[in-house]
Amino acid sequence: MELTTLKATSRVLVANRDNARLRKAGQIPAVYYGKGMEALNISVSDIDLRKVLAPGKRYTLLDLEIDGKAGNPAVVYNYQKDAISQKIIHIDFLKISEDSMVKVRVPLKLSGLPIGVKAQGGLFSQEARYLMLAAKPACIPTVLEMDISNFGTNVTFYAKDLKLPEGVELASVPRTVIFTITSKSKKGDSSADASAEAAPAAAAAEAK
Repeated sequence: MELTTLKATSRVLVANRDNARLRKAGQIPAVYYGKGMEALNISVSDIDLRKVLAPGKRYTLLDLEIDGKAGNPAVVYNYQKDAISQKIIHIDFLKISEDSMVKVRVPLKLSGLPIGVKAQGGLFSQEARYLMLAAKPACIPTVLEMDISNFGTNVTFYAKDLKLPEGVELASVPRTVIFTITSKSKKGDSSADASAEAAPAAAAAEAK
């Protein structure tokens, strides 16, 4: 299992104002936890963290070098952002092993213009932008990509229908809707039918 080193410093769990001082000094409060270990409160460099979370590196396998001691395999499990600045203010690192299955939230990237939209006048709607997956660390994908060019109208595509990479299992609800392509013509037809039915009734009313 190839790991990328990320330096970290242990810290005492303190008040929010002390965490604010950490952030001002360019450090992000964090916690490292996992099966068979006591949670460790740590901090990591904001600059180093941004490199780890760069596009396409969300699930980089890490070795947290805590106070100069390596041998702490981890993956970024979750993080919190400031609502206004969108800067990361806290991060969770999950302990991993080569054989452990890790649950992760992976983004969905749909590409292509569906035939149902381009040629059939349908309406496309992406309902889910992330899926929960379970995989061994080395198999975790950074993104799930899917070409939807060949889909027509009247389609509801579920998570259970998505082809996943080898070694990856679906952890989301199987019937999670990823996208739909509906037909506009159906709405138009129903409106037309309603108008057609209303016309004779209106004519009869006028005759009275």
